[in-house]
Amino acid sequence: MPEDEELDLAQLFEFGLGRARVLSITGRDLAAQRWYAGDRGPNNSISQQAPKPCNSCGFFIPIAGSLRSAFGVCANILSPDDARVVSVDHGCGAHSEALVVTD
Repeated sequence: MPEDEELDLAQLFEFGLGRARVLSITGRDLAAQRWYAGDRGPNNSISQQAPKPCNSCGFFIPIAGSLRSAFGVCANILSPDDARVVSVDHGCGAHSEALVVTD
């Protein structure tokens, strides 16, 4: 391990130390492109009609690492995207600030 005291265990994990193989930068970029272009990106009908994007939702958990600024995981059991990777600009009707209308 490097002797630099500034390098913490989370950073070492991000570098891939301790793993036999790590995803290449190209592989990471291709995955990000697939995710962003897919159903959980911003370019679908549900996202276009959503009240707000996922990055402003209380149920949005940003992922760690270099894709943190672009993706997170939805933790809303009422959302069709629960437990799935979503882009920060994706959206659905289950946003934490969506109002429930009762008659």
